[in-house]
Amino acid sequence: MIDTALLWVRAETAMRARRWKDAIVHLRELVTVVDRIDFEYEEWLRALAESLRQVGERREAMACAAYLGVKDEPEPDLLERQIAEAHGGSADARRGLCLVGIYLSRAGQHRHAADYFAAAAMPVHHAIELERAGEDRAAADRWAQILGGERLQGRTYERALARINYGLCLYRLGHDRARLALAEATTAVEEVADGFENEGLRERAFDCYQLLARVGLQTGAFENVAEGYLNSVRILKDDGLKLDALRLYEAFVAHARRAGEHHAVATILREAAEFCTRAGLPYADDLRLRAADAWMKTAAEALSAGHPLQIVENAYLAAAESLASVRAFRQVAEVYRRMSALELPTKARERCHRILRRLSDAPADPPRPIPVPDFLKQLPDYEEVWYVDLAEWETGGDPALTAAGVMADRRFPDYVRRHALLLVLDVERRGGALGDVEVVRRLESIRAYPVIDALEHLFRQGDAAMREAVAGAMGSLRFKRSFTLLQRALRDDEPKVRAAAASSIAHLVFPHAF
Repeated sequence: MIDTALLWVRAETAMRARRWKDAIVHLRELVTVVDRIDFEYEEWLRALAESLRQVGERREAMACAAYLGVKDEPEPDLLERQIAEAHGGSADARRGLCLVGIYLSRAGQHRHAADYFAAAAMPVHHAIELERAGEDRAAADRWAQILGGERLQGRTYERALARINYGLCLYRLGHDRARLALAEATTAVEEVADGFENEGLRERAFDCYQLLARVGLQTGAFENVAEGYLNSVRILKDDGLKLDALRLYEAFVAHARRAGEHHAVATILREAAEFCTRAGLPYADDLRLRAADAWMKTAAEALSAGHPLQIVENAYLAAAESLASVRAFRQVAEVYRRMSALELPTKARERCHRILRRLSDAPADPPRPIPVPDFLKQLPDYEEVWYVDLAEWETGGDPALTAAGVMADRRFPDYVRRHALLLVLDVERRGGALGDVEVVRRLESIRAYPVIDALEHLFRQGDAAMREAVAGAMGSLRFKRSFTLLQRALRDDEPKVRAAAASSIAHLVFPHAF
């Protein structure tokens, strides 16, 4: 067991004596204790960052600063020095450029990050950072270069994402070609989504449909919003994710209401109510009441717009049906009173009066049913797959870059980020001396979704021992994507790899993934 108090005293003593290398030895050991409270761990890390600066280890110091959320500007000559080394064939220098770009990006310095990614020959990352910096014209030119190059040949998913980003850049610029570019891009995404569903990769298709919804929201194309959300809901329902499906229903309702699409609001609320009834969720009656309100707004809108009375009548009838299904008969009577005031055919008006007479002694409406909780009405914050998946593809499964992205992203828990930081620091310090199996073990300890990509690359490229290590590590990563790799491992020629995969599946607790 590490005596952290003693190590901290030794580190402080060395720092006061300006024996920075001695201090670094103690501080490196301290930061491996990842289960300490924030202020203590961050105090150790600030001391480590300062000590590393003093001995000229700027990249490691920047990694510590990125974890702490501190904007640590690179030295003015760092970019030129790293570019020269990268052009000389140094893989370490190129990785260094990428790492600094990641740190700057997470710190919000997107234009500065773009320079580093450009120097590292990472065009996708460069284009993304230009977009985030608000430089849409330069970003559009970069996306056009990427689409015209050879790297995306045969990469239908990545090409579709790049086309979406290119089209949205043109749209924000008000370019004449924006509409055509977006139409071609959305068609490409739809085709990719169909392909994923045919292959059984529903989670990948889900990402595509969320992307369609994002395009619709940014461009005001409600048909894309509807297609994206409704297909996303369908996939979640098929996977048995009841609350997630209901959350997306509510998100679509919010967007449709904001767009003034009351008919769509009413229709989707009715569908959501039927879903809740089948799924055993207690919110069906609340959704039916809200659907009735939306039908009333649909009728009022159609009436004021001068639409045919049959459309108005149908909306009122749908509202009455929704209200009757929750025994709100007095509100049903109010709907028919409004219908009776319309210039409907004689038979329809007689029917309204007949129903009103039958409802004249209707009992009071029941209490308001259980509403959908507020937390299910919050708009979901899904990953920016249009950026993240492209960046993941370009990164090529590099463990250090993957870990750096997790470490600098404050949305991940501290425990996860600390393990990622330790891997980054070790790669920076030990480089190739860090064995591949050791890298697998360290990636497993991070336990965040992005590390799966790095493990997939290691599995494809490694020998039997490597594949066995990766298959064993997947048991700690409880994500649907883990099963895709484990399915391959179960068919591996090596018995030890198959045994490791079987053991991992036994440890995965993720019911709906089956």
